[in-house]
Amino acid sequence: MNNAVKMNTLLAKVDHSASVYNKEVNEYAEYFKKSQGAFRGEKKTFTPREGYSEDPTKQGTTNVQTTVKEQLDWFGDKVAKNYLKEVFQVEATNSAGAKKVELIVDGVSFGELTALDLMRLKSILTSKELVTMYERIPVYSDSEVWTPSKNVEYKDREVLETEMVKGVTRTTETEDVILKDPNINPANIPENYRAAVVQKKKTVETGDYTFQKFTGEWSQRQKADLLDRRSRVLKAVIAALKEVNDQEVMAENLNVDALVDFIHFGK
Repeated sequence: MNNAVKMNTLLAKVDHSASVYNKEVNEYAEYFKKSQGAFRGEKKTFTPREGYSEDPTKQGTTNVQTTVKEQLDWFGDKVAKNYLKEVFQVEATNSAGAKKVELIVDGVSFGELTALDLMRLKSILTSKELVTMYERIPVYSDSEVWTPSKNVEYKDREVLETEMVKGVTRTTETEDVILKDPNINPANIPENYRAAVVQKKKTVETGDYTFQKFTGEWSQRQKADLLDRRSRVLKAVIAALKEVNDQEVMAENLNVDALVDFIHFGK
């Protein structure tokens, strides 16, 4: 059975995958910008002391819905890789027999590419929408100390946590205290006597609380490294283009004069 794909079939597939790719890039850019809360979570507990009530504001769990790695894994595996494979199959077919150069970045080879391959890759890497998506990857605050989460619900996921904060809640209570008058005999208090009353304040402990943060965001360094890798690949592409284009220009296959005159004047 012949499993070879014809060019016309591949071009139709590329049209569809390109539409999906462009749509997803824009949606990811918006998601990273507006849904940072989906990458964050927290856990709060509260145990009241005897005689005191629960405090709902200090209780509850908000789970991390997703992580940057999960989002990039899905985008890469389900969208980008499929689109790029089809695009570069088209370019390979269109440039069969053309001169090729090896694209190497940091010692890693990404194959031998033609000028058409390299120009298409340059166009993809410099896409404003793709750059915006990467620049909007959500990051956590560097002012807090984050370590890999030990919570079972985040097992095998790239979720970080802060150290659990433990503390005691307190409140100030007021009670009336009657001052003793040394000139008055408690056993013989005058009928119209009004004792002096003062308010005494004391601080009491009302409960024990814990608080911990979680995140599936990246660090500023991780995002900076991704953007730097993209820039290094782009520089390598530009250098490879210079090399592959270092050859004599051939005459065009199209009879341009005849075509333009035909269109304009019918001759």
